[in-house]
Amino acid sequence: MATRSGLLLLSLVSAVIYVSLTLVIVHYFHDEPLASLFDHGLATPMQLLAGAVFGTLAAAGISFVIWRTPISEILKDYGIVELIMQMRFTRFDRIQISLFAGVGEELLFRGAMQPVLGIWLTSLIFVGIHGYFKFRSTRHILFGLMMLALSVGLGLLYEWAGLIAAMTAHAVYDFIMLELTHRFPAPWGQETPEESSDEIL
Repeated sequence: MATRSGLLLLSLVSAVIYVSLTLVIVHYFHDEPLASLFDHGLATPMQLLAGAVFGTLAAAGISFVIWRTPISEILKDYGIVELIMQMRFTRFDRIQISLFAGVGEELLFRGAMQPVLGIWLTSLIFVGIHGYFKFRSTRHILFGLMMLALSVGLGLLYEWAGLIAAMTAHAVYDFIMLELTHRFPAPWGQETPEESSDEIL
């Protein structure tokens, strides 16, 4: 059983790994230094604003799907989702995890990988690494596509507004989702007979 401190440590270690991989990719596949990843896009205040708006809207839409549609019934099949639902983080924990994920993951995926691989391939890798691709039912596929759309949206935000905007959006999204999981119980309950009615044969 994972502990709160264990997940926080994992979050920190993951961020270090993401930054390390970013340095490697930038060194071998980019013509400019690491700092150049932040050169394009809007002014920093506008990037922060754009990221905050995107992250809030994305969290609002996805949280509605998670808590208010039949997709909620299959979320227990995603280990990371169930684990987070069971953890009781403090407010500081939630901020810390969100910042580590937002900065580390966007630096790697949007800043380092996307200019090399493009939005779609980068997004497919992003969602795959998070374990959101499952093909057990229609609802699993729809959830994976929803998360793919979120990743593509972050990629487009990076192209339009800049890396700080993508980092901010990711961090705001994660924080809101962690806040919601803290305030509301896991949306899935007892399995029902009709739960497997849309299984793919």
